[in-house]
Amino acid sequence: MASTSVGGLLFSSAALIAALSLSAEGFVAPSSQTSLARSSYAPASASHSSPSALYNRQARRKDKKKKKRSSLLIEDDDEPASSSNSQTFQKQEPILLGGGEIGFDSDVGESKIPVATSASSSSPSKSKLEQELSGERIQEDGIVGESVTSAASVSDMPLEPGMMQPDVTTIVTDPDTGIARIQQGKYVMDKVTGKAVILSSLGPEYRLAQMFPGVPPEVREKYRFDWKTVTVPEMVEQLKQACTVPLKNSETGKEWLGIPPFPQISNPAVDFVLANRDYLGHRMQKTLGRLKLRSQSQFKKEEAAELRELWKHFLLLEDHISAPFRQMVLNAESVVGPNFGNLDMKSYCNGELYERTANYLVLKSMVAHWEKKYNDAMELEALPDDEGAFMAQLYTGDPKRYLPDPPIIFRLAEVSRITSMAQQMVKAFVDEEELFSDLPAEVKFIESALSIKGGTALRQYMLEEFCPNENVDPASLREGLKRLYQQMFNMQIDPYGDLTMTLWNLCVATSVGTDEARDPYEEYIANAKGTSYENNPGFFQTYTFNHDKNSLVRFLDSSKTIEKGTAGSTEDVTRQIQGEAMQLLGFSFGGGGSPNPATRSAETQTKQKDYVVPEDRAIGRPHMMGWLDLLGEDEELTGASKEEFEADKWEEVKS
Repeated sequence: MASTSVGGLLFSSAALIAALSLSAEGFVAPSSQTSLARSSYAPASASHSSPSALYNRQARRKDKKKKKRSSLLIEDDDEPASSSNSQTFQKQEPILLGGGEIGFDSDVGESKIPVATSASSSSPSKSKLEQELSGERIQEDGIVGESVTSAASVSDMPLEPGMMQPDVTTIVTDPDTGIARIQQGKYVMDKVTGKAVILSSLGPEYRLAQMFPGVPPEVREKYRFDWKTVTVPEMVEQLKQACTVPLKNSETGKEWLGIPPFPQISNPAVDFVLANRDYLGHRMQKTLGRLKLRSQSQFKKEEAAELRELWKHFLLLEDHISAPFRQMVLNAESVVGPNFGNLDMKSYCNGELYERTANYLVLKSMVAHWEKKYNDAMELEALPDDEGAFMAQLYTGDPKRYLPDPPIIFRLAEVSRITSMAQQMVKAFVDEEELFSDLPAEVKFIESALSIKGGTALRQYMLEEFCPNENVDPASLREGLKRLYQQMFNMQIDPYGDLTMTLWNLCVATSVGTDEARDPYEEYIANAKGTSYENNPGFFQTYTFNHDKNSLVRFLDSSKTIEKGTAGSTEDVTRQIQGEAMQLLGFSFGGGGSPNPATRSAETQTKQKDYVVPEDRAIGRPHMMGWLDLLGEDEELTGASKEEFEADKWEEVKS
């Protein structure tokens, strides 16, 4: 495997230099056994008179409580300022390494972000910020809260007190609601075996090979695409051939060639995907999905079913191939998270090469994720507190902040503390030659590329400095970057999506001017060639639906004037949401709102029996074509018992 990789174009040289200057004035430097959670902000000096935003806000809220003791106030998880912290000090601010403007306002007022009133009167023994800083998950009833390295989830089922975490992720029924929910396990499950991923026992070199898998040269030569000329139909056909194996019905004895039933896979299919991992990945996933919908919209049922089968099988192959990588990253989360704030990186981030690589990727993803949250918090603080900014407030940042007791950290003063420490941890890791110097070239390139602005300068650095110093050729580096990107793409979006998209930007930037810049997928997934079956190979005809008279769609259609070419008037939508949905969330920006169309007269309701889609929203699309239901139960795989599927009787013919 070529050892190569690239990082995000997010991070500037000025930002990196500024990060190096972060001193103990902002954070108490922890010892090797002490995390940031046990430290506190250190006053810079008594001569400074500008208090931090955190304590400014705390003081204002305390004053407000004195004036309105009888009023219902939003609960705040911030700790009261202790006497030791009552001194004023100069605020230490993180410097963005992941994009956006450098630095932030010298003073931050009370948060303008609307938060629903807490439904619970009890508060945890630790504040949410303290839980995050100590590497723990935020504890909330019925919700899996976030940690510095893991995302919050309202759909996952938290463990009950005294419950043991399952080995692998399982589906459980919530006893309170009867709804099926996911309960995360200790290990990544391999969907092919249905069991926990097993890392090689043959040694660290074999585990590194599992982390970045490849194939022998002769296998690569057999399956590798010629990227200069290959087309999407050719790639799909070759993938189908590689996945096709002899099958046999165990009851009738009938034999034929086909794709193995879920969850079986074949070695040739794995070899084919690995040989072309940098050319397949998520763009092939999207293309197969669009081709399936295209056939379905043309009512080619058999062709659509075949494409669906290939699409799902390819997703299974991707999941199987990336499972060891995901397990190693999960292991790294359990190392980095509990040690958040500990800058003695060698005390817990040392280990074999595959372990240190995973640790670095977790650290770098953590920085990119929290910098995105910092940017969101900055944008939200800058938005005016009025009706005109309502929609911007809705779509900016993590919507989980609107929950009654948010399982996340989102206020600027708190996010900035975590962001600053995350940046310092990455810097401390990189500065340790023993930890960083022998990482795969593509991983090291992430760090060095972050300080370079502009694609031309980046490519020049890659060709003239990085590749000669690392003794790797540029083509191998570009391939390694794309393979790393494919592995990262299979991680969960939160918190790995920000670094993953940075990797994609680097893949594109480093490929400019080379044969790898060619993208045969574009015309299939970008709608770049019009909207007809004749001139767009990825086109499929969408259509409008009948909607229940009490549905949100009909509610919005009947309560506002739809502007041509848009989903409708933002002002009208805002008024409706404010007047209805926002009341359910427990806050509003004041003002009334348009009358609820649900209260209109019965005569008007009768006239709306046959739903007619407004012309400006239909934009010429046909109504109720019905092709989404073409595959029926085969599409949903629900409503039937397992024994009813003929594929369950299939088995691969053993040669």
